[in-house]
Amino acid sequence: MNRVRSIILGAVALTVLASATACAEIAPPDKVGLFYLEGQSDGYKFGHCIDPGTSDDWVANNSVAWVPSSVRTWNIAKEGGDSKTPITVNTKPEESQPSGVQVNVWTLTNLALNTSCEGGKDSPLVQWWEKIGRRYKADTDAGWVTMLQNTVVPALETATRNVARAEAADPLVAGVNNPEVQTKIAAEFAKELKRVVGGDYFCGPTFNRADGKCPPVEVILKDVDYTDAGIQDARNQKVKALELAAALVAEAEGKVRAAQASADLYKSPAWLELEKLKVQLEMVKACTGNCTFVVSPGGVITATK
Repeated sequence: MNRVRSIILGAVALTVLASATACAEIAPPDKVGLFYLEGQSDGYKFGHCIDPGTSDDWVANNSVAWVPSSVRTWNIAKEGGDSKTPITVNTKPEESQPSGVQVNVWTLTNLALNTSCEGGKDSPLVQWWEKIGRRYKADTDAGWVTMLQNTVVPALETATRNVARAEAADPLVAGVNNPEVQTKIAAEFAKELKRVVGGDYFCGPTFNRADGKCPPVEVILKDVDYTDAGIQDARNQKVKALELAAALVAEAEGKVRAAQASADLYKSPAWLELEKLKVQLEMVKACTGNCTFVVSPGGVITATK
């Protein structure tokens, strides 16, 4: 009889142990859990964090919000990105122009949520969740995107516009000074993001929650192009016209050199042709905005807006 009772008690103990193990919370390897105590005795308050890949208490009547601990991105791209809508900016006005040329800016933002739980309810993670994350249900995929669209994205757009407005369009599109511009955008974005969210809740991709250091979010300036494709065509026309005008001037200069032996140089058709071509070359250089260049069969270049 005692033997049978021992077997039954042992089976019950194993069942209870198995049930407790089955009900334990297992954190995904790329998420941190915020364990909240709920109930008549506890009220509703933060309990503790659950580290990625670890097991924790059975939730029972409590709750856990799972938030990402991995690096996330906001990629603005024509295809395959998080957004297909570029940041449109009016650049620095060219000389004698009332406004700047409009360009599209394409960026990639790499960030990590500051999942440091040092300080408990006063830690960056808990403060972010209670001030921002819970409002947008950022523990879901759709909520996370909504949260980014209402915090990170506006800060990025503001920073990009503030910097690009002080830059000329052509160098931006050509990529001449883009590494310097990228650095300026990143610095401006860091300040604007902290102002929008109210704390260091987002860090760069090298964030390590073990030491709690929060490097700045990384912004990569991928590309810049003209919003109006016709502007690019006009720029291409101007380059071609400049090259043609320069070639014609060089040819005329050769004819003039050949005519220098003549005592009546300034009556030479070659000299007169050279002077005319120099005027045309300066006209092409001076043309700003959308210009259309027409080359006659005789090699005369005219420009219209």
